[in-house]
Order: sequence, then structure tokens, then C-alpha cells
Amino acid sequence: MKSIVPFLLFSGILAILLASCDDEYGPRKESTPVFVTAAVSPATFTFGDSVTLTATLNDPATMLASLYYEVVSEGISITTGEIPLSGDTAQITKALFIPLLSNQSDNASVQVNLIARNVLKGAAAYQIEGLTGKRPVYERLYLVTDNGAVALLNMLSADKNKFAGTSLTLDPSFRFRIAEKLTADNRIDYSGDVYGNVNGRIGMIDMNGESAFIYTPNADYTKVLTFDNTSFTLTSTGDLLGADDFALSAFGNQDIENESFRTITRTLEQGKIYTLFGALADVQNIYNPDFFERISESSVQFLGKTGEYTLYYNPVRKNIFVGLSNPSYPDYLLACGWGLGYPTRVTSAEIGSVYPDHQRTHTSWGFGNVMNYVLLRQTGEGVYQGTFYTPGDHDHYAGFKPFENTGWGNEKRAGDFTFTGEQIITGDNDWTIANGENDPIVESANYRFTINLVNKTVHIEKITL
Repeated sequence: MKSIVPFLLFSGILAILLASCDDEYGPRKESTPVFVTAAVSPATFTFGDSVTLTATLNDPATMLASLYYEVVSEGISITTGEIPLSGDTAQITKALFIPLLSNQSDNASVQVNLIARNVLKGAAAYQIEGLTGKRPVYERLYLVTDNGAVALLNMLSADKNKFAGTSLTLDPSFRFRIAEKLTADNRIDYSGDVYGNVNGRIGMIDMNGESAFIYTPNADYTKVLTFDNTSFTLTSTGDLLGADDFALSAFGNQDIENESFRTITRTLEQGKIYTLFGALADVQNIYNPDFFERISESSVQFLGKTGEYTLYYNPVRKNIFVGLSNPSYPDYLLACGWGLGYPTRVTSAEIGSVYPDHQRTHTSWGFGNVMNYVLLRQTGEGVYQGTFYTPGDHDHYAGFKPFENTGWGNEKRAGDFTFTGEQIITGDNDWTIANGENDPIVESANYRFTINLVNKTVHIEKITL
């Protein structure tokens, strides 16, 4: 206690002295901030753009603390914020984003309310008037789903604030954003207006905003979607699938080699065109080019022999290939071994982030499942075609061999063929892409192998998909 009493006595005396003394500028007094100037430019702007707030403030006796702003149009608060201040004076230049709200009028009167505060809670108000906000005008908008599908929304002739997409092949439910602009690779360009989810409703967002969600009931797919840019509402109608349509709603689930596939078994007819819906129409998807030709973004033509096949769709690899219960010569050759994979645009790093230690290549020595081998389709008498990604981009090695059936029947040795085109294969027995110390590094890419069993030749060409 002896040590505490002197301390408390000193503290009390110090407080009295400080309260009774003036500093070199005189005593501090209660005061209010003063607005010297305040303006917003431009005075006429488009909702969804940014304006610039400039202001000069001072306080005759007290340090400034903050400047609160509120943008108001037609009695509705559009946006608010607070700018921290320090010192006795402040010069402010601040960009303010002015969002477009639902049911916002065109050529609307806008005002900006300002409240400046100092550290002693003194406050002063200021109002900037004479501002005009215009609604944005779009020629078209783009619906961009979270899985990468893009649909054009055209302006309706009867209402410049309504935009519709027709003949769509989207899933019954999906997450999306609506964008004014797209980049060259069909991604959202955030220099334009973008709409998404704002507190459970559609509203303007930036690149950190959330996607919105829609569900079309009693339908296999969403066929028509209309966006009302005045009320920020969406309406959609759907339809049921036809016999020749592909949609994931009809697919089952299957795990293969610790990867998740969507699968369906059905009869496919040679030369027939099939319509793609939802995720299956994603432009990132690669349909095995030896069995399918991509006619459009939402349709493929089957090139194989008419028969029953199982379609395998890998949502991570974003590719689709076919399998049969017992593929064999003369309709097919089967290549198994190391370092082959069905074509995909997804990188090994992206695949490995979902399926640890998996690569773009996936084959092995065996026929236990469709990931162990790849198919070459007969395209002529004794001629077989297969398009594969090879070698592995993690080791630049491949070692495989074609067979006539899953029983290791009639293997095709490399030494029995003459190779033309890309000279990437070595060896007399296995077909090898070597990665030894003195071997040239072969580019990992999509290569098309054309094997002619009649004249014993193999032509290899690099393919861009």
C-alpha cells in the first residue's frame, strides 16, 4: 500500500494541472467541422458507374475524425460509407460506386448527404444537390453459369429493360451471373456491369460478389429465361428431354480409380446428331474426337458403329468418352500401358487438386476398367484411329502397346511398324516415349495415332482440340 498511495496522489495532481493549463496554442474548445468545399463529378452519371467526391474540411479547434456519406435518390438510400480523417484539415478525393437498384427511375434526381465529425463528437452536415442518375442501356446481356456455360440474352423489342435467352439447353437449376461484357475467352469482364446475388436478391456485384440461383420446376432443362432489368427479376420455362438428348439428369454415378464419373448406357447410332443439355454442353468439355464430332456448342454427331455404349463423363477432367462391355478386334484396338489419357483441357494440377496424385494421363497395364486403357476405332479396312494425350506432363514418359482384346490378345509390337509423322515412339516391343538423360523431351500434347495393319504403318500427328 505504501507504494500505491504516492502514485495515486501524483496522478490526481497531474490531472488537475493538465486541466488547468493551456498548451502553446491556447485551450482546446468544443467546435464543429467546417465544409470549405464539397462536390461530386460528373453531375450526370449512369447508375452502376462510379463518381468522384471531392471535399475540403477544417476544424478551428479540434482534430477531424471522419466523413460519413450517403447517396440518396427519390428518398431511397443507394449507398453509404465512412472516410476516416485526421488532423485539423482534410482534402478528400474519393471514388463512390453508385449501384443500380431495382425499380430505379431513369433521369432520377440524386443528392449526396455528408456528415463530418471531430474527435470530440462535434458534427456538421452538408448536402450536394443537382445530380442526375440515368439507367444503363444495354444492347444485350450474357448469362454466365458457374460451370462456364454462356447464353446470350437479347433485348426485347417491346421493352428495352427486358432481356431473354431462347432455345437454351441449361440445367433445371444452376448458379449464374449476368454480365454486360465478356472477355475474348468468354469470361466475365468486370469493367462492365455484372449482376448476381445481393442478400438473397438480384443486384449489381463486383468480382467478389456471389452468384445468383434459379430453379425451373417440372422440367428436364431450362429452355427460356427472361431477365427484367427494372425489377431485377428472372422468369424461366423448361421442357422435357427427347429420346436423342443428352442431359445429366438421366445419368447415374460411378467411381472408377477413385474418380467420380457420371455414366449412362444407351444405343448410339452412327451419323446421328445428339443435343447436349446443361453441363454436358459446356464448351470446355472434350468429346472423344474418335467417336464424336462437335457440331455446335450444344450438339455432337456420333461417328462410331451403331450399338450399345456406356458414356463416361468426368466433371473434373471435363471430358466424355465411350466404353463397351467387350471391345475387341476387328472393330477396335485397345492401347494399355503407361502414359496415355483421353483428351482434356484441364491441367494435371487441377485434376490433382481434386484427385491427389492423378494426372492428365491415366492408363496402366491392365484391362480392369475403362481408365486402364484407351480405344482405337476402326475407320477403314485394317485402319484404326485413336487420339490421346501423351506423354505424362509430370514425367514425359509413356510405355504402352495396342492389343486386339482385353485378354492381351495379339499385341502389336513397335518393331513391326514403320512410324511416320511425329517421331515420338521408340523401341522394338513396347511403344515407348523415352525420358532418359540423353533423350529429347517430347511435348505432352494430344496426338492422333493412325495404325494401318495392312501396310504396317503408324502415322502420328499433333492435334489441336
